[in-house]
Amino acid sequence: MIVPMQKLTLLCVEGESARTLEALRELGVVHATALSTPSGAGLEKAKARVARLKRLLEAVEKRGGGKGEASGRKAADIADALEKLEAEGAALEAEGAALEDELARVAMLGDFDPAGVAELREKGISLKVFKAPLKATPDLPEGTCAEFLGSAKKEGFWALAGRGEISWEGAEEVGLPAEAPAAMRKRLAELSAKREELERGWAASAGDAGELKKALAAAEGEAQFEEVRAGMATEGPVSVLQGWIPAECAGKVRDAAAVHGWGLELDEPAAGDDVPVLLKPPKWAKPIQAVFSGINILPAYNEADVSTVFMLFFSLFFAMIIGDAGYGAIFLALTLLFRKKMPADARNLLLVTSGATVVWGLVTGTVFGISHDVLKAAHFDCMWINYLTDEARGAQNLMGMCFLIGAVQLTIGHVWNICDLVKRKSLKALEQLGWTMTTWYMFFMADNMVIGGNMAAYLGSPACLKPMTGSPLDWMCVAGIVLIALFMMKPSEIKDQWFNLALLPLNIINNFTDVVSYVRLYAVGAAGFAVAEAFNTMIFGGKVTLVGGIVGAVLVFLAHTLNILLCVMGVLVHGIRLNTLEFSNHKGISWSGSAYRPFAKAKTI
Repeated sequence: MIVPMQKLTLLCVEGESARTLEALRELGVVHATALSTPSGAGLEKAKARVARLKRLLEAVEKRGGGKGEASGRKAADIADALEKLEAEGAALEAEGAALEDELARVAMLGDFDPAGVAELREKGISLKVFKAPLKATPDLPEGTCAEFLGSAKKEGFWALAGRGEISWEGAEEVGLPAEAPAAMRKRLAELSAKREELERGWAASAGDAGELKKALAAAEGEAQFEEVRAGMATEGPVSVLQGWIPAECAGKVRDAAAVHGWGLELDEPAAGDDVPVLLKPPKWAKPIQAVFSGINILPAYNEADVSTVFMLFFSLFFAMIIGDAGYGAIFLALTLLFRKKMPADARNLLLVTSGATVVWGLVTGTVFGISHDVLKAAHFDCMWINYLTDEARGAQNLMGMCFLIGAVQLTIGHVWNICDLVKRKSLKALEQLGWTMTTWYMFFMADNMVIGGNMAAYLGSPACLKPMTGSPLDWMCVAGIVLIALFMMKPSEIKDQWFNLALLPLNIINNFTDVVSYVRLYAVGAAGFAVAEAFNTMIFGGKVTLVGGIVGAVLVFLAHTLNILLCVMGVLVHGIRLNTLEFSNHKGISWSGSAYRPFAKAKTI
């Protein structure tokens, strides 16, 4: 369910605003909204502290090299030390990059000592290096000699020496370095040693990551505090805070207002209010919130919580797209292995989806892409899908099942709408009934057009279920379209929304494509099996020797790892899409909700 919310308006004495916010933070139930654009020195300082600690924590986790012993220092001292390491490292990197650039610039000059050039200059002899097009040669004045040093990128490098001023029209002078290349290389080695020493410093700080995390949580809490305070409005001596609270927490807030002497008003949400959303699905469906959090979606406040439907069908879609009992067993084993390091919702979701994948793989006879002939020889027979005894019929069964799943899920959306509209005594419930009727007509249409009536054959292929023949099924579709057209809007709305009637034929066609689009479950799953089987055949298709078996095992591992990644991508694209697009369009879910984020201490959140 979507938890009912109430709009809170709270008044306090301006001088008591900080104490008021502390008390509200202790309550941990108010989702504050800004009455003015939050700004101010305190807020900027708090945000800067958060940014600094985040940067340093990321650096420690990236460069610390894992776990270590805590130093026992305070967070401020740890941050200062890490920032010093960071600054020293940046300086070393900048100096090293400059030296490498300089060495690359003078690489053609070879090893030499700039002090020797200075000595020659004191004796009246000039030495300069020029860069010119490769075919160009210097026009030497009397008393000047030239030495070709080499070429790079169609350019030649020349050293010219002589008494007096030396120039070469059309050539570019290459400045000589301040120190010898050998000295620069020695300095680079020293810098490399210092960088290694700094890395040891980062490694030694790995144990302080926990202290930094605590400091970051506190800094984020302080930044939130300052943001809420900066967003309050001031009317003379009174400060005003607005926000939202769960209706079930109203009594707790009223009691606090009586204790602290706040002015308090609680109202029901009005039309147009941006009400934050707090979901409370049944315990068994709660794991699906890992998906909602992962892709950052929520239904709007005035819509429905579809967690239960999403959980059921996403688990089925996951199993059908992955489709392999072996892959499901791997997911299950990895989930159990890393269960303590995973959020509870993600862990429980993977346990369910992995288990469903194992079951589906066993039902369809799919285990690590092993050929069905091999499985049949091993007396591993599957059930209704029946790939092994009749692979063509098995494919039709799977496609038909996809159409059936689509029709059932879309029907759930429309029947849910019917129940809600009946409660509101709205005649639009008849429109939803019309969509339900046309959805099932589209199911039998897809069954007839795509797989030759395979699903209807399980019912004896009655004539009443054959579309486009003047059958009762056709008349049901006509009745459904009439209901949609008559009750999709009130007569008073036709003037402004007549275009919805004009778009009705396209929407009917879209209903057909929505049902058919569920066949992607079969297509993606079959593709995954085909890829796995092809890899198995290519690697172990002939006679296998001991060495060949070892190499083949490595190749099979890599091949199946790639296939697993592709299957997971299929789940992310298709498994989520069918719930968030096809089903949600029929149910009327816009996924435009914003999350309920209470103003609370970190431990409360």
